[in-house]
Amino acid sequence: MDEGKAALYAAIIGFAAAVIGATVGGWASWKAARHGATAAVQSAIEQVKGEAENEHAHWIRQERLHVYRSVLQACTDFMTAVQEFETRVRAGSNADELHQLLEQRLRDLELSTSSLHLLGPSAAHAAALRLLAEIDSTVDALRGWEDLGNNTEAAHDLRSRKALATQAALAFTDECRRVVGTTDD
Repeated sequence: MDEGKAALYAAIIGFAAAVIGATVGGWASWKAARHGATAAVQSAIEQVKGEAENEHAHWIRQERLHVYRSVLQACTDFMTAVQEFETRVRAGSNADELHQLLEQRLRDLELSTSSLHLLGPSAAHAAALRLLAEIDSTVDALRGWEDLGNNTEAAHDLRSRKALATQAALAFTDECRRVVGTTDD
């Protein structure tokens, strides 16, 4: 074989090797870039998803705190109205407008507890319903106490109902504290 043909064959083989090398290298680079881009997109999706979950959990926690405060404030307002009612009745004053105030305070408490069904968790909602039931029974005891003219048995029943309502309020508060530390139901 003469030197010219050998050089031509070497050039063809060199050119083919360069083309094949460039093709394989380009394909490998494209594959690596595609894999890197896919990984970057997946990472961004996971980050956004995590941030969204954190934001949602924070929003739920804030809404729960707001509702818990409103329930406790409504309970406090109710118990204050009960105290005022008792004071007026003991003093022999007319307590008719306080009947309306007590009913309004009871409705306020019912309204504030209604949101708990949506925001949960179910244990906090159940504690709020127990509180509402005890408050409602306190209203019944208060009416009985007033109707019976402050007799000892009715006064004892009223004290017992108020104590149970206070215990229910404390149980609700404990449940609220437990929930605020977590977002689980």
